[in-house]
Amino acid sequence: METIALIGAGGHCKVVIDLIKLLGNYRIVGIYDDEKTGEYYGYKILDKISKLDSNIQNFIISIGDNYTRKCIVGKNQELNWCTLMHPSAIISENVQIGKGSIVCAGSIIQTDVKIGEHCIINTGCCIDHECVIDNYTSICPKATLCGNVIVGSSCFIGANSTIIENLKIGNKCIIGAGSAIIKNVRENCKIVGNPGRMI
Repeated sequence: METIALIGAGGHCKVVIDLIKLLGNYRIVGIYDDEKTGEYYGYKILDKISKLDSNIQNFIISIGDNYTRKCIVGKNQELNWCTLMHPSAIISENVQIGKGSIVCAGSIIQTDVKIGEHCIINTGCCIDHECVIDNYTSICPKATLCGNVIVGSSCFIGANSTIIENLKIGNKCIIGAGSAIIKNVRENCKIVGNPGRMI
């Protein structure tokens, strides 16, 4: 069984640990974190994030913040980043999912979807046909992307939000929880409400 270490000891880390244990493919050797010491959720805090041991076979970043994940990857390109998919997720055979990404319980990902690297597809998301999600983007619980939606890098799509078909969301956008997006969103925008409006 291959070894794996997690990076980041917060709430999302607990979800990732449960997922790894359920899959049964890896032996968790511990967690790297800059603030905690001792143990977290039953696993040893190994060291600071700046002191990752490259002898460990696999790594996954268990941090929800997009910018933090991107910074960690930028400093550790040589590591082997694994991809984790919950067994209860429904994923078409034609889906592409990049390294370091996580698909959580109950998500549905339809045919010809492309998901980039180090993304989080959280609990119960629905990603319909031919959507494209760029690197370091988080899709929060119960969010829905209808067909042919393109989401840029480092975006945050809030819980229970809906993006209708054939839209484009620019890089580094925030879509508030429960929002309904009915038109394209340019880069670096924060959109909330139903229908969505910029704030």
